[in-house]
Amino acid sequence: MEGQEREKTLQGMLHVPNLKLKLAFEGILVGITTGLCITVLRLCLGFVARNRAKMVDFLQNVPPAYTLLWVGALLLIAMVIAALVRWAPIAGGSGIPQVRGIVLGLEKSTHWARVILVKLLDTSLGIGAGLSMGREGPSVQIGAMTGQGVGNALNNTNLEKRALISSGAGAGLAAAFNAPMAGVMFTMEAIHKNLSAIVMAPTLMACMTTTVLVHWVFGVETVLTIPKMPILPVELLPQVIVLGLVSGLIGVAFNKGSLNIGRFYSLPVFRKPWMKIAFPLLLTIPLTYLLPQILGAGDNIIEAMVDLEGTLGMVLVILLGKFFFTIFSTGSGAPGGSLQPMLVLGSLVGGLYGNLLVQLGLLPEAYRLNMVVFGMAGLFAGSVRAPVTAILLLLEMTGRFYHLVPLGIVTLFAYAAGEIVHDTPIFDAMLERSLKDNPKVKNILEAPEEQMLVEIAVEGGARVEGKTLQEIRLPGRALVVCVRRGDQDMIPQADTVLLGGDYVYLIPNHARLHQLNELFKTKTGE
Repeated sequence: MEGQEREKTLQGMLHVPNLKLKLAFEGILVGITTGLCITVLRLCLGFVARNRAKMVDFLQNVPPAYTLLWVGALLLIAMVIAALVRWAPIAGGSGIPQVRGIVLGLEKSTHWARVILVKLLDTSLGIGAGLSMGREGPSVQIGAMTGQGVGNALNNTNLEKRALISSGAGAGLAAAFNAPMAGVMFTMEAIHKNLSAIVMAPTLMACMTTTVLVHWVFGVETVLTIPKMPILPVELLPQVIVLGLVSGLIGVAFNKGSLNIGRFYSLPVFRKPWMKIAFPLLLTIPLTYLLPQILGAGDNIIEAMVDLEGTLGMVLVILLGKFFFTIFSTGSGAPGGSLQPMLVLGSLVGGLYGNLLVQLGLLPEAYRLNMVVFGMAGLFAGSVRAPVTAILLLLEMTGRFYHLVPLGIVTLFAYAAGEIVHDTPIFDAMLERSLKDNPKVKNILEAPEEQMLVEIAVEGGARVEGKTLQEIRLPGRALVVCVRRGDQDMIPQADTVLLGGDYVYLIPNHARLHQLNELFKTKTGE
């Protein structure tokens, strides 16, 4: 760490209230820039979605000879997407695991503007061509990169830059779904992994600012238009519990499929990256004739489930088709998110479950729509393992805030289903896999030299709780520089005792991050 950078960081830690105020105002800048970028992305996706629908109608009514031109166009799109990803490698895939890696200091992105451009172009091309991916992953990464750009422009410290990157990620999700509080909570649950006050201030400002901008462009309507749903009676809560377990396990199955699809794409036939992208693109040809509903992000499917359309058998076919085509699409390496397809799959699971219960006489017809909405939250929580984000996201997407209790029950049991089978949350697993495959990283959880400062929360029941700094054996040459307790900042001394709820700021000095995190997490199984 350079002397000037070290001094600037330590001064910031000694004046945390001023630092939070500074970051809050910078969060407004992040929110504005993120909102502008995501507005462009949503306009592009709206344009390609409208034209894809026209193209599908056209291709279904022309001679088969046109298929050759279709194949050529899809192969060209695959090559363009692959070339752009090669230009900005970190822009490939969802983008959310990459953002988490940057926040942890395990990955770097020196070309933030390049990543934004590639994400905008490739996401529009891929989803426009019919790949089953969503806008939320690219939105999160685009927001994170705008945060990095703002931090670079303001010559911030690495700690401040990571706070702005986190806030941009939350703003990206907020802009994608018109869900500011879900964006804030997503940053805390899935990106930063703790309720840091330093991160909370800019994230809240960024999410609110970007939502105002998106509302100004697209209107204040919720993303999903949901008819009024009756409040679920207490005697139907057992059905909700079962839905939580079922949707959670399907979320786990989605995780397993997403992580293992790499074995398929490692076959010799996929010698070049563009060939992997070409495979799901070429699958769109037969699907256009056989099952066009599963092409693209899947907003049309959610609308159909909300309208309670489709027989039990048809919903099952669409569920299976969407499940496997999403895995093929997201596993190809093409830029695009998996959260929106998760919500689509959740709506199908809820629609199928509700339909089945109605036919068995276990659920009144009036509550079928409830199961559709609850299924979306359950599958999200089972896969991402971010239950509070799932609750807030569905509340803000639907505007139906009086269903908080059943949503909470569904997400709780979906979360429990994933934990019971010892499944790793999807984005954490993706990050670990990508870093293991990176030959430049010696240990996937070793802090690189550029990692200036790490913030770790002391959880209740952790190994370090109640111990003095002198008694704690930190791995490597990690150095504690500040301990924050409530609004009080303490200069660490040998006899400083750590309590649950404290925030410890330390310089890892190549200490392995997983060992540091284990010290500060609640002890389990002891």
